[in-house]
Amino acid sequence: MTTPPSQPPGQLGLLDLSVDLSVPQVYSGTDFTVYLHIKNPFSVPVWIDKVDMSLPTQLFWRKPELREPPKEPVLPEAEAARLTAAVKERQARIRQLAEESAEVPPESVDQVWGIRDEIDRLREANTRDQARLDGADDQLNLDVSGESTVNLHGRASRTNVSVSGQAQVTLFADRPAERERVPLIGSLPGGVALEPGSTDVWTIRLGTPRNPFFVPASYRLQLNVVYGLAPEQTGSPLPGTPGSERRRVFANTTALTVPLKAALWNVMTGGVAGGLVGSLGRSLQEAQSLSALAHQPLGTTLGSLVLAVILSGAAIVFAARKSEAPSFVTVEDFWGGVLVGFLIGYSGTAAFTELTGLPA
Repeated sequence: MTTPPSQPPGQLGLLDLSVDLSVPQVYSGTDFTVYLHIKNPFSVPVWIDKVDMSLPTQLFWRKPELREPPKEPVLPEAEAARLTAAVKERQARIRQLAEESAEVPPESVDQVWGIRDEIDRLREANTRDQARLDGADDQLNLDVSGESTVNLHGRASRTNVSVSGQAQVTLFADRPAERERVPLIGSLPGGVALEPGSTDVWTIRLGTPRNPFFVPASYRLQLNVVYGLAPEQTGSPLPGTPGSERRRVFANTTALTVPLKAALWNVMTGGVAGGLVGSLGRSLQEAQSLSALAHQPLGTTLGSLVLAVILSGAAIVFAARKSEAPSFVTVEDFWGGVLVGFLIGYSGTAAFTELTGLPA
């Protein structure tokens, strides 16, 4: 007797999951890709329903851009222009008739009803033509008058609203909530089984914040895999027919810790700022007053500032590139760069030699 496909064999276990990154080290302001390798260790095929990730708020999901062919308009351009002009002409005629109706004496009932009938016919024609225009280019054109109150929900590529009188129009543009769980993209087509011993790779592209004051940190990514031992049913089969048994769904989870470091430009920016402040502090200490500092030769002051900037940048690059840099010169973020730059700007070449071991 064989086991039904929807029933797991004994000692089913879990899928083999492994995660790696597209780069050995992730820096702030850059994108990286997460690869999830799913291997089927069972003797039966499995169907992957979905794979998603619990995304930390400090990271961004780079949603893939699907290139779709441009949609051809339902109406030719000349026909759309003709309908638009006709709608505008009828709207002007409706306003004119409304003004004439206000001037008609109350006893002229037939004339008033004649004007109202004509307005209704014009509005009906406008509704018909406007529907053709809206279906052609996903536009919504709305003309509200009198004391009407209109609430619009939903979305259109373009919305044109004309309001007259005491009418009120409220547009509700609901913003989608920030997604905490984002999907991954698999290499197999949808609905295709992962055969025994085969491996499928799911990917997702993430972005990191580009902030000069970014503080290095490690972020934990939690990935979830939902799968079954039978294909997902699109309909509801009748009881007693093949596939009518309840489909069992399983879940696997794995995690990955991503250490995120500050980009080199962040640290160098801090080093330049610290070098300038340190050099100005040393000049002020030597001059002992702001007035004396103002009377110093401009070339000497500028030369000190430029030298401090160059030495600070060189020291930070040296500390970042040296494979076994001592802990006291390890610079990890903007504020570490400010500290190193200030020491070099204030102490001069002596601090540069002490930090790098190179003669200045």
